[in-house]
Amino acid sequence: MAVRLKGRNKYKMYRAMRKNKSLRSSLPETRMFNSKNFQHMVKKYKTVVIKPNNGKQGKRIYFVTNRNGKYYVHLNKKYKVFSSRNSTYRYIRKASKKKRFIIQQEISLAKIKKRRFDFRIIVQRKCRKDPWVVNGIIVRQAGRGFKVTNRKNNGRVLSVDRALSQINIKNKSAKIMEVKRLSLEAAKTLGTSFPGQRIFGVDIGMDPKDNLYIFELNRWPLLGGFRSLKDKTQYKRIMYFKRVSRKKK
Repeated sequence: MAVRLKGRNKYKMYRAMRKNKSLRSSLPETRMFNSKNFQHMVKKYKTVVIKPNNGKQGKRIYFVTNRNGKYYVHLNKKYKVFSSRNSTYRYIRKASKKKRFIIQQEISLAKIKKRRFDFRIIVQRKCRKDPWVVNGIIVRQAGRGFKVTNRKNNGRVLSVDRALSQINIKNKSAKIMEVKRLSLEAAKTLGTSFPGQRIFGVDIGMDPKDNLYIFELNRWPLLGGFRSLKDKTQYKRIMYFKRVSRKKK
């Protein structure tokens, strides 16, 4: 039986998706941020991401990189260097102002013109009994010098066709089909925990070897990226589903 969830608790959503065996290999390891988990994750992975458990819009996301015994903490375009894991942990713990954060394995993202990118997918259903459908996919390219792809941090939005024309992928149509499949499976899985949910924004990254990873699902995704595209077809379909879903409970 599915566990009912509320709010935007990223860790609980991750745990719910982990129960689906078909999603596990596509989920970066994620734990609650505390001293024990920080020590473990930094030892295990070259770079980790630390972000608010209930955060949104790419705010307060720390990247910690272990390089030759030094620990580099990146926040937006700024970084600090620490000489030990303990001092690194204390800095982030103080900066987080005792709010609940999660720590996640960082995925080395593929790049377009030396700038990282990921996919934002909008998955919707008109009512609880209807199947989930993919109504929009965009590519988000990080701003120069940034790791996060959010538009609030100088990122930009590209159509999928434009983005994929600039990278070397053997079978582009098959890769997009895989992105859609993962998004639908993730939405279907979390839809049982949020029975009233009608829309998810799914963030999926791709590494240089074309492997896909689900970073998180957003229950209240912003749609400005879709609206900014010259072709409004996806945006209009998303908004149509939103209007219809309000009437069909």
